Amino acid sequence: MASTTAGNGGDPEGTGDDGGTGTPRYRLVADELRAMILDGRIDQGRPLPKQQQLQRRYGVGRSTVQSALQLLRDEGLIEQGVPGRAARVAHQDGQLQPLAHHIARAFTARHVSLDVWSLTVETLSKAVQNQATTIRNGEQRPESIAVRVLLPDLEAPHPYPRCVGDPADPRPLQRLRHLIRTYAGALEHSLTALAEDRLVPDVRVEVRGIPTIPGEKRYIINGTEALTGFYSIRRATMYNNPDGATLDVLELHSDGSLFPSARRAPGGSALDDARFAQVTQWFDTRWEQVATPLPLSD
Repeated sequence: MASTTAGNGGDPEGTGDDGGTGTPRYRLVADELRAMILDGRIDQGRPLPKQQQLQRRYGVGRSTVQSALQLLRDEGLIEQGVPGRAARVAHQDGQLQPLAHHIARAFTARHVSLDVWSLTVETLSKAVQNQATTIRNGEQRPESIAVRVLLPDLEAPHPYPRCVGDPADPRPLQRLRHLIRTYAGALEHSLTALAEDRLVPDVRVEVRGIPTIPGEKRYIINGTEALTGFYSIRRATMYNNPDGATLDVLELHSDGSLFPSARRAPGGSALDDARFAQVTQWFDTRWEQVATPLPLSD
């Protein structure tokens, strides 16, 4: 995300934007904390850093931090708190669990299956690597793991990310393609290594690309549950380009929220079954008729 550390200390109300992007600073702080909560980096029931620590980390004033925390309280992500104590991450219901929670639950099954449509698989890769560690530690041993991943292909001129001042600048898309390869490769390696080390008898990982960019991300888990999250478009600063430049870009952004969109269960209603069939058909038709293998090496 765009840096929230530079030059914010002089904004006591937290209403100034981040380098002219139009986004209030307190929202940028809230965005980063929200992402840490939703992807499991701060567990439910655990305290956030104290307000003074957050002020130093983000280079903002006290009121900016307080506004960010209030926004997270309004969203139900953190508890109201007690004076003198740091805010704690609230315990969430099943509609607002981070992806890591769903993946951990999926890996308790004997036969694990994941069908995924996403911009990159950064969060998924990290969550799966955590489960691979539990398998290596002997805490669980699925008999099979089957993963199919749909990602934007590496050739189409996708509309995002793009430079604000020069939409033809190739560097934002080059970086996206690098991220797609990096995290998909890490995901593939962490799972195939389990088969190579004879820890899981049957492991299948396939990664394919389609010539479009996602408006949402979808996860179909163990053939019984479908989750959906949505991407918005934001203006941000892109760092760490090969030439050392920083770029003002429009990019897709997700806050990590995932919501159940369909479920198939014994005794479920005909409507639930029909909805789940539509979701799986959506994925299968793209996988079989449009997608092509995505090369994970340059």
